[in-house]
Amino acid sequence: MKTRYILFGIVIIAFLLRLFYLGKTPLALEWDEVALGYDAYSILTTGKDQFGKFLPSTFRSLDDYKPPIYEYLTVPSVFIFGLTPFATRLPSAVFGSLAVVMTFFLGQTIFSKISVTKNYSIYISLLSSLLLAVSPWHLQFSRAAFEVNVSVFITISAIVLFLRGLTSPKLFFISALLFGIDLFSYHSTRVVSPLLLITLFYLFNRKLPPRRIVGIFLAIYILFIILVFPILISKDAQIRFTATNIFTPGARYLDEKDLPRQFLQERIKDENAGFAFAGKIFHNARLIYTDYDTLKKALGNYLSNFSFEYLFVKGDAPLHHAPGFGLLYILELPFLVVGIVFLLLKGFNRYSAFTLLWMAVAPITNAVTREAPHAVRTELILPTYQLFTAFGMSVVFMLLQKQSRWAIVTGITCITFLFVISLASYLHQYYVHTNYEFSKFWMSGRKEAVEYTERHKNEYEKIYVSLHLEMPHMFWLFYTKYPPPLYLAQGGTVSGGFADERNHFDKYYFRNFTYPENPSEGKILYVGLPRDFPPGVAIKETIYYLNGEKAIIIAE
Repeated sequence: MKTRYILFGIVIIAFLLRLFYLGKTPLALEWDEVALGYDAYSILTTGKDQFGKFLPSTFRSLDDYKPPIYEYLTVPSVFIFGLTPFATRLPSAVFGSLAVVMTFFLGQTIFSKISVTKNYSIYISLLSSLLLAVSPWHLQFSRAAFEVNVSVFITISAIVLFLRGLTSPKLFFISALLFGIDLFSYHSTRVVSPLLLITLFYLFNRKLPPRRIVGIFLAIYILFIILVFPILISKDAQIRFTATNIFTPGARYLDEKDLPRQFLQERIKDENAGFAFAGKIFHNARLIYTDYDTLKKALGNYLSNFSFEYLFVKGDAPLHHAPGFGLLYILELPFLVVGIVFLLLKGFNRYSAFTLLWMAVAPITNAVTREAPHAVRTELILPTYQLFTAFGMSVVFMLLQKQSRWAIVTGITCITFLFVISLASYLHQYYVHTNYEFSKFWMSGRKEAVEYTERHKNEYEKIYVSLHLEMPHMFWLFYTKYPPPLYLAQGGTVSGGFADERNHFDKYYFRNFTYPENPSEGKILYVGLPRDFPPGVAIKETIYYLNGEKAIIIAE
């Protein structure tokens, strides 16, 4: 009963931290969020996405072909709360909070099976869930519309039910269902989730249920594989992979036109050495991905996800962390190290081995993508850090307990105080400094620009919005709440490409422009970045970032 109350308190903390000012901090939506929100709005009102596709299994969105789970979870949220930032972010906040609950059950399942932690499994599990509840990494992604955050919940739940399902067929079947659904939740999950499932089958092969039960599990999972396979081999998926992987020539060379020259130079060297045929085989565009440089890049990408600076000091992109913070509290580091070392030395079995392999497998997809380290693509590593840290803390507490009662009380008091200070510092940086320092990265000013153009659009024949505002059509669709039936009747979205000038609706034309355009087109209002306008332009409105820097210029 006491455990239940403590867990309930932790879950309340998790929900409060994720829901407080959800629609206002971060202060604006970035382009993926407005795309997710408007697609959900379109599905709700028409049954079609912004491109006119009926109940799609993949959302073209910003030409990144998003998996569908988050989109469909957002539909009821938009139905209840309307097309708002809060509604768009709510699924991430809710499932982020539920992941805290599942982390408790995951910890209990794992640590109750390890001899050195068996008697303390409840406490370690509670501590693990508390650490995830206040984790900078998990909080950051629970407070914005990140698809991977829902995927983290599904993955944890699938693993918990698999482990508990070893002795309960019903749970085993639900696990198969969740592993299957996971394939439709996030791009990276389509690699990481199957690898984790293979690892589970390998490590627990002697504890698996009867063959009939395993057969049904595999049948359920294979059904989902069959459903997702056409998506994986589709042209859409290939476009996404080509745009993000390190194997394409453009990922390695600044100028793709230099490739033939580089290949020719290498082939000449081989010919001079008497290996002309080998040169033709190995120095060509189709085999570029097999060379040493690319493999070295992949290894470097993978290892970068475990770097001290990335995890504990400054993270990666500004959208992925609060100013002055990494993804984990630096106070967690010594306990994390202690936890991993003691599990290897004192508690190594198939359960601890799986947790270690989970941590090793999660960043694999980021090894072959261009931006590394990358907190979004590797969030599936959670909550392994929290599990190891909680175990490390329990080891320290056990060692202190052997000294004296005074030592354990003092130790717990000091550690608790330091963690409270760390959390308070993080919350200050997040709620105060994120909006001020990172407003540019969170696309601040778009909403204000939309509101201005809506107030004054009847005064103009056309409104040109610069593509330098990055996916501006999505911001104008979202913030005007433009009716999807009307939008689709006008043709809907033509392209989600960054440089495509074909998207338009109502009086809005999203394109690059040279100010001023041809006067014969009528009276035109222009919206763009300061660099879109020459000196002396007749400015109607200037919108600023919170740090005082000019964000958007509106001129006629």
